[in-house]
Amino acid sequence: MATRHRTFYRLAATILIAFLLTPPTAAQPPWQICGKSGNYAANDTYQSNIRQLSATLPKNASASRTLFATSSIGSLPNIAYALALCRGDGNASACEACVTTAFQDAQQLCAFNKDATVIYDPCYLRFSNQNFLATTSNDNIIVLKNTQSVSSPVDVFDAAVQTLLNATGDYAAANSSRRFATGEEGFDTTNPTIYGLVQCTPDMSPADCRSCLGDIITQMPQDLSGSIGGRLIGVRCNFRYEVVPFFSGSPTLRLPAPPAPPAPPPAPVNVTPTATPR
Repeated sequence: MATRHRTFYRLAATILIAFLLTPPTAAQPPWQICGKSGNYAANDTYQSNIRQLSATLPKNASASRTLFATSSIGSLPNIAYALALCRGDGNASACEACVTTAFQDAQQLCAFNKDATVIYDPCYLRFSNQNFLATTSNDNIIVLKNTQSVSSPVDVFDAAVQTLLNATGDYAAANSSRRFATGEEGFDTTNPTIYGLVQCTPDMSPADCRSCLGDIITQMPQDLSGSIGGRLIGVRCNFRYEVVPFFSGSPTLRLPAPPAPPAPPPAPVNVTPTATPR
């Protein structure tokens, strides 16, 4: 757990992208992370392996009931590992198209880099010469923060967001083969509803998924406090919340609004005593 937190702080502290819902976004997908594990040359064995992965992984992910696929190809020192995950509320055709585009963009945005991660709304992809598939470490975390702030008390809003994400995370880890869930929660008159989404890679155990989500949800007040929307996206798990709808279909969970804080006690009334004549 301590190692995972240290990894989170190291990566999230260096990757912070601000975004807006309205007006138009300041940072648009894809968002990329280019690794530091070496480079390949044009038309060498490693690039050939990436091309072979790009021909099979999009189809494998879209054909999977969980919209998820991993693969590796080649032998040392040119072995390539890859992972693709599409959002749980998507469909097969959109998944295949997204992962196909991700392979193309990864090779342009991280040109000749052996380790590349690209993230879109419908999917994300990572390939690497390092065997990241052998671990559930939530590497390469990106923080996306809406620059608009809530007008409500920040601590009350942050607590409501964490309540929603934790409840949704419980469901995704324990009750969904896709390790995916959505939720909504009543809030106040300015922001009547908070919407949330959580997801892990479906090959994670329920305990590993919930632990991964717990780590990033715990960081919400630190990295996204008071923001009306935000995301933490790692290669193994991610969450998103907004005050406007953003996922497809009905929510998995509906939570009531948190109880209103108690009214302050009435101010004391100063009464001047009057003299009573003898």
